[in-house]
Amino acid sequence: MATLFGSGIKRREDPRLITGTGLFTDDLSLPGMTYAALLRSPYPHAKIVSIDLSEAKKAPGVIAVYTGKDLVGKVNPVPCAFNVPGCDLKVPAHEMLATEKVRYVGDGIALIIAESREAARDAVDLVDVDYDPLGAVTDPEKAVQPGAPQIHSDVPGNVAFTWNVAGGDADAAFASADVKVSLRIVQQRLLPTAMEPRAAVATFNRSMGQLTLWTPSQNPHIHRFLCSVMLNLPEHKIRVISPDVGGGFGSKIPAYADEALVS
Repeated sequence: MATLFGSGIKRREDPRLITGTGLFTDDLSLPGMTYAALLRSPYPHAKIVSIDLSEAKKAPGVIAVYTGKDLVGKVNPVPCAFNVPGCDLKVPAHEMLATEKVRYVGDGIALIIAESREAARDAVDLVDVDYDPLGAVTDPEKAVQPGAPQIHSDVPGNVAFTWNVAGGDADAAFASADVKVSLRIVQQRLLPTAMEPRAAVATFNRSMGQLTLWTPSQNPHIHRFLCSVMLNLPEHKIRVISPDVGGGFGSKIPAYADEALVS
């Protein structure tokens, strides 16, 4: 909890968290609840040659196993909700589960549903995926060079968008300046690392056609809208509840494929 005092913020601890009565997404337990675990790509860029689910489906406690092909025509790709005004943003399809190619380490490939968290996690190791690794670069300047591995076939040169910002007559200002300074600035990567990772619990009322999703969201209204787009479900049929959030730092503003997969 925070109380504003003039220009500063005086913070005091939430007594629920001190006494252990805080409610986080992982604390939720619904009747007949099942558990999901995802098999994620160890490669930053690779073709998926084949996926063998036979052993995972036979594992104790496993209820179902899904791949991206099971979702085709039933859900929509993950939408891009943040667009810089006046740019030429390219938005390639972001599948909830990869079908033909993985494009980053951690890209979801298979979804396991099981009776317990342990059974779901154990079954992940039984999914056998044959990958054909492709080239990858992590340096953004190298990624836009000719001949660099192309992550998306419909985004030439790996350039997501260009955005030109200008004001005044810069050329005239530089031409008449007494001193000119050239400076190269490299911005560091940002990795929000909260104590509570992302999580999701969902229940669906078939008779009413209503979905309730609990997730540690910093932006539950946007979560509802984006889940509506991904799941082909009207917004008024979706309720998003954000309980206590164990840290976010911006990483829990977007809606990810995982929330929609659980839903």
